Amino acid sequence: MFRAVAVLAATGMAALAGCTKVDDTLGSNLVPDNQQMKAGFVTLDGRPMKDEQAVRQYVETRLFQTDSIRSSNISYGYMGSMDDAVFGQRTAGFLSQYVSYYKVDEGYFGKEPIFDSVLMLLSIESYGEDTTTVQQFNVYEVTSNAYLTDKPVAPGKTERDTTFYVNFDPLTAAAGQPIVDVDKPLFSFELGGDKGPSATSVKMEVKPAGEDFIKRLMLQQGTYKDDYSIYSVDSLKYWVDEFKGLYIVADKQSEAGKGTIYGTKLDATGFEVYGRTRVEDDPTLIKDTIGMLYYFYDSYAEYGNVSVNSVQHDYTRAQFNIDDARETALNRPENATVYVAGMGGVISEITFGEDFFGALEKLIAEENSASDKEFQTLAFSQARMSIYFPSSDYDWEHLTQVDDLIVEMDAAQERLGLYTNYKELTPIADYAYVYEKNYSTELAYNGYINRSRGCYIMDITGYMQGLWNAYVELRKQAAGGSVDLAKLENRSIYLGPEAYSLFTVLYSKAQGMGGGTTGKDNRAPIRFDLTYNMIK
Repeated sequence: MFRAVAVLAATGMAALAGCTKVDDTLGSNLVPDNQQMKAGFVTLDGRPMKDEQAVRQYVETRLFQTDSIRSSNISYGYMGSMDDAVFGQRTAGFLSQYVSYYKVDEGYFGKEPIFDSVLMLLSIESYGEDTTTVQQFNVYEVTSNAYLTDKPVAPGKTERDTTFYVNFDPLTAAAGQPIVDVDKPLFSFELGGDKGPSATSVKMEVKPAGEDFIKRLMLQQGTYKDDYSIYSVDSLKYWVDEFKGLYIVADKQSEAGKGTIYGTKLDATGFEVYGRTRVEDDPTLIKDTIGMLYYFYDSYAEYGNVSVNSVQHDYTRAQFNIDDARETALNRPENATVYVAGMGGVISEITFGEDFFGALEKLIAEENSASDKEFQTLAFSQARMSIYFPSSDYDWEHLTQVDDLIVEMDAAQERLGLYTNYKELTPIADYAYVYEKNYSTELAYNGYINRSRGCYIMDITGYMQGLWNAYVELRKQAAGGSVDLAKLENRSIYLGPEAYSLFTVLYSKAQGMGGGTTGKDNRAPIRFDLTYNMIK
């Protein structure tokens, strides 16, 4: 299909240049003469047309929210709480197994070692705007591995299921039973203010349960009291049975506009315990300083690398009704505003409506009525979709809210992705994000903010050609009757975070549909710039 479109585009340029003589140039016999096609360009937006005051509704926009976003084993742990005036409150925490970084030799802790301090080690690589607000984080011990269940993979064979989603809740993770005791935190620490995202370690306050936990790590009590086999190189399978993991979560942020969520890289995140050993003959004397280092992820470890992010959303103070967005809702109403949040938050669905296909049908009809041609269809050489910020306007000379627009763009996600199935992250043809990552190639899809125009721009040529071809096929099947758009596959696409930023802490808000009763007041609804060739 793409090769055919490329040939047609080249033919269109040849036709415009007036090439009517056939010579022996390589490939010229493949190019139809200039009577077979005609190049054109059209812009479709939701404003009233010049010749009539009807407002076209080329697309319908609706909110969409699903919890089916995988949050396990994704290299990062997210923690913190933030409250946004538009999107409401969200609180993130992560559960992670951990492994000892060093083999501990027999007798390392000595007799009655003295505990000194414990540090949380961090490698923060993502965060939101408000890092000045001081947040408290609590660290809990995972008390049960019951959340790790087995799934069949072949007859008579099972494997451990470690796939979890953003709605994972340690309080109900194992058949409704908690796997952490929220009444017994081990440690607490603070982030924010002077301890910002550049902090690589913070000292933790030790709670009574934490003291007992440290004694177990130092083999002073518990199942492995004085038994150093748990620190041997081949003990990881038993380690995760005894030391099941930690759960780190922030206190909920209740002040509007405050707080943020930090993303820390798990292979450089963990905790470090410091202590001192005594002289065995005289325990009143200090012998050595000792330390133990534990990481949340080690690529060389066969066991102990399970991690799960948990995100809670509270939309009580949000500017939209989340019940209208949930995928379980029977009828999700149209919404004129486009919202896109990460971490399993609300995104937007874009559905192509009758007016869109009608406009393309009209192009063909008008061209055929103006000449003796009998053009049958369209081949798109470029189809661009532009989605504008709330303060944007199509006409920049009418723009009076430049400062507001700059703030909106600064706070938004730099790039958005388009999917035919958001739950499975199935992209539209133009957004082949796997290809982009593997080959370090920037796709023609774009998807980035265009700050000069105040909008996101997506090249959706391949998707648009496939959609139009499918529509034409349905039109043929209708045999002159009305086309049933409900049968049109992939007529709805989903605007969400780019595929490798699903857990972004940034939000995006833009203008959606035009026309109808909900989108009539949008200054710059979603716009399409279509370059095409008419084909006989």
